[in-house]
Amino acid sequence: MSESKVIQVETPKKYILDGLLLGPKKTKTVFIFIHGLGDNLFSQMKLADSLVSKNNSVIVFNNRGFGTINRIKKINKKSPKGYENITGGFAHEVFTDCVDDIDGAVNYALNIGAKEIILAGHSTGCQKSIYYLSKRQKTKVSGAILLAPMSDFADMFALTEAKKYKKLIATAKHMVKNNKSSELMPTNLWPIPTDAQRFLSLFLPESVEEIFSYASGKEPKILKSVKKPLLVILAGNDEHRDRPIIEISTWFKNALIGTEAEIKIINQAPHNFMGHVSELKKTIKRWLITY
Repeated sequence: MSESKVIQVETPKKYILDGLLLGPKKTKTVFIFIHGLGDNLFSQMKLADSLVSKNNSVIVFNNRGFGTINRIKKINKKSPKGYENITGGFAHEVFTDCVDDIDGAVNYALNIGAKEIILAGHSTGCQKSIYYLSKRQKTKVSGAILLAPMSDFADMFALTEAKKYKKLIATAKHMVKNNKSSELMPTNLWPIPTDAQRFLSLFLPESVEEIFSYASGKEPKILKSVKKPLLVILAGNDEHRDRPIIEISTWFKNALIGTEAEIKIINQAPHNFMGHVSELKKTIKRWLITY
């Protein structure tokens, strides 16, 4: 692995997120990797490490959605320890908090002298990257790479019987209405630890998180609002697709007409791109030259 340094990303709202800086401490370009749902800073380490050079460094860090249920430190000078523990992990994550998390990483990159910053989101990290860029139109971020941007709603809706899906949504809505948004969904209905508000965020078609709306049919306003260059890389054998990957590719091409976007498919690759890092690296390097 490349030279690395243990870092802590402090967000504007004072959350402390653990991470690594791979490569030179001072360099022109810094990639910021944003991991997927329940993953962690190591989830795309091979790809991240492959992008390191004398001109490129990479930040990998745990955002608030790492793991299932975790403790995350938040600075609190009134506490004897100087911080308090906040419950995090994807089970309790509030999607829109990603803006604060990414702000922290971007600020870290700027503080070490980055001249160019590129977001590289994987899976749910793609939604977070796009949502961030939609909210930070004047950001110093130059562009974003979207690795396997799949719709959680599409995956859920395709694999769940309609009657059960409706019951799950109704249950989650009832919990939120009764001030139980941070309580976990009943295990007899949904065995994966997920609180009610997170469940709705992931699987409700009108959710702000339903950005890649090829299944719901919703107008992709958030995606279209992003004016930065994008590289969309789809996994040919993505196990979370609800339709042929070429149809999803076509949806992205149509949604991004008039923008600086390039869409590529890595044939035979699974959702995590295992075994296809070399091809990913080549695709990203070609895009960097042209965008």
